Amino acid sequence: MADGEAIVNGLMAAISNGDLDGIKELLDPELVSHGALGDVHGPDGFVEVMISNIRTAYPDVQVQAVGVIQDGDMISWRIEGSATHTGPFLGLAPTGKRIRIKGIHQARIRNGRLVEHWQGPDILAMLVDMGRVPFS
Repeated sequence: MADGEAIVNGLMAAISNGDLDGIKELLDPELVSHGALGDVHGPDGFVEVMISNIRTAYPDVQVQAVGVIQDGDMISWRIEGSATHTGPFLGLAPTGKRIRIKGIHQARIRNGRLVEHWQGPDILAMLVDMGRVPFS
């Protein structure tokens, strides 16, 4: 069994460091990532659709995996982090505000790489932090 925690921690470090090649190395060529924007296929698609958009909107993004649980070839984790909103995100102009990054992720591992991935980012918390959604 692959050490899923090492794979996930490597992915979080590569995202935080903007290491796009490092991200791709941890993803299976047949990756399917399921998320709010639809399914994304392959390492190149994942980097182009998911990571490039995040790093454009939040170039100083720092994330970590917490609460990692692995069961066979399946692994789940919470993502926690922060970033400054300095670029467009989902059509929203930059606010310059610091945001929290939170969410739940699950993945299936094959041959030491993520081959299927489900993500549940807490977009509401991000929008509240950006001042786009009032919350008291």
